[in-house]
Amino acid sequence: MQKIIIPFVLLMGAMFLFTNCEKEEYEKSTPVQEAHDFKMADNIAENCMVEQTLWAGAGQNDTLKGTDAGTIKAWINGAVLTVVYQTSSPWVLTEAHLWVGNDMGDVPKNAAPGRFPFKKNLDFESEVTFNVDLPRRGIKPGETVYIAAHGVVVGVDGIEGFELLLPVELDYTVTYFKKFAGYPDAAPLSYFLIDVEEGFLSGTLKGWCLDTSTPISLEVLLNGVAYSSYGDLPSGLFDKPENLSAINWIINKIQVGDASLGGFGSYRMGDFQRAFWTLLEDDPNLDVPGGVGTYDDNRVAELVSRALENGVGYIPHCGDKAVILLVSPNEQTTFIEMPVPCGGGSETVWAFGDNTFIDAGIAKKWGWIFSLDCPL
Repeated sequence: MQKIIIPFVLLMGAMFLFTNCEKEEYEKSTPVQEAHDFKMADNIAENCMVEQTLWAGAGQNDTLKGTDAGTIKAWINGAVLTVVYQTSSPWVLTEAHLWVGNDMGDVPKNAAPGRFPFKKNLDFESEVTFNVDLPRRGIKPGETVYIAAHGVVVGVDGIEGFELLLPVELDYTVTYFKKFAGYPDAAPLSYFLIDVEEGFLSGTLKGWCLDTSTPISLEVLLNGVAYSSYGDLPSGLFDKPENLSAINWIINKIQVGDASLGGFGSYRMGDFQRAFWTLLEDDPNLDVPGGVGTYDDNRVAELVSRALENGVGYIPHCGDKAVILLVSPNEQTTFIEMPVPCGGGSETVWAFGDNTFIDAGIAKKWGWIFSLDCPL
């Protein structure tokens, strides 16, 4: 499956901490080109960049009727306009249509997306980029640029939804549990907190270590690839990858703070982390620098036993959580707990804007046009 590229941002001077654990055919950008496009945007004047919500099903331009399906980002660098569609879970794109001009009156009659000059048929993508040569569109420097961005999205569902979307390259930041707010008085609920940058996996999520033999850089931006624990994985990650389903069972069926069935007290974060290592490795190194906080060998053994008895072959469904692995060169393999998407059906989407098709006299249907005003 083709990877979806999330922008790579270079951080300078960061401190490294370590712990173990018209039809104009659009030529698809390479990952390097797309990353470069995002980097170019860093120094562009603020009024030459805009971000709009991608609304699904907002009939009569009523966003209260619609669903926030993602974002549209647009910027101008020199003579090139870049427009990026990014959907949020559970939505993925199957079509994208873009119109760009210096006069709203030039939008094709009835705002028919099929007549827009830039278009793509997509295979369940969460991101797509268009690069538009403005002079070829008759737009001069300093003129207002009007944009109509349309798409068709499908709501993916269940683990099968992750299989459509992953693997995916992304940027993320890892925070160690000893840095959590309130620690040690507030008992941690996970080994890491992992902040995932833009994309359908974005957010601050519970995270765990899966590799005690490799250090990890903390509180700096890492770049890696996210894999579904039910998909094809790089070889050699673990001795017993077949037990990933048992770990999925644990994160869905047992919570930190639940009482041990054997009367050994309440499960702590450290019990979970040591159980995960035990499930995946033949001879795990459980005594990692920095430690795992409070744990009990009886509780760890109980978690492992319960997971092997009940969780091998377990598959999470809509509303459950799934193990999503983050694999980065020379960094510890980690995983995040990601909600399983609940989707189904398809919707038309338009990027929000200051002008509607109805008010502009372009069409008698919902949809918007937004604009960029850049200095000479």
